[in-house]
Amino acid sequence: MAFNKKEKTIVALGIAAIFIATAFAGILLYQKLQPDIVVDPNITDAYSVQLQEDLAEKEQKLIENPKEIDTLLEAGLIEQMLGFLSAAERRFKKALKINKADYIAYMYLGILYDEMERFDKADDMLRISTQLEPRDPKPFQALITLYKQHYPGEADELENIFRAASDFTKSPEIWAEYAQFLEDRREFRQAWIYWQEIVSAEPENIIAKENVDRLGAQIGSTK
Repeated sequence: MAFNKKEKTIVALGIAAIFIATAFAGILLYQKLQPDIVVDPNITDAYSVQLQEDLAEKEQKLIENPKEIDTLLEAGLIEQMLGFLSAAERRFKKALKINKADYIAYMYLGILYDEMERFDKADDMLRISTQLEPRDPKPFQALITLYKQHYPGEADELENIFRAASDFTKSPEIWAEYAQFLEDRREFRQAWIYWQEIVSAEPENIIAKENVDRLGAQIGSTK
């Protein structure tokens, strides 16, 4: 039976759709067949038992209310501490299916991907977290740690992260890390400025005062 041009097009599109659907189903099946990632949690037996008991409590709460995001995240953190990384990943993703704007879930997922050595995905998740809630220093801290440990050649990008974190969070802890970063780059005056910011925010911070005095003397001696 001969097909006209329109019928041939419809048949071709149908075949393409079947091919795509089959390929997608194959990918999903492949992912499901992948073994869970489980690592040695390096904790005592007693602590492991305590965590398992805590996890059982969270599981019971989730039976009663499966969409309770805080409980999902807590269960995921416990699984991560027990070394069940894939299980923790599923928990965090489930939380995001319930609330796509939960920045804490993105942060936990980013930290988990760092542990799983999936650094680019960790970068993506942590950046989303900082964008959703730029005032919280914790996602920025995790992103800074990621770049320090795994992206040593990206000093300029790390500085961009530091600047954004400093501006948005107003966190003395972030300022202290940034000041040390600047000093390592021999940008002593900028480092001195950030130590001064810390002293203004925390007048009793002895370490910050010492660094202000030390760098101030150094800047004075190199003018």
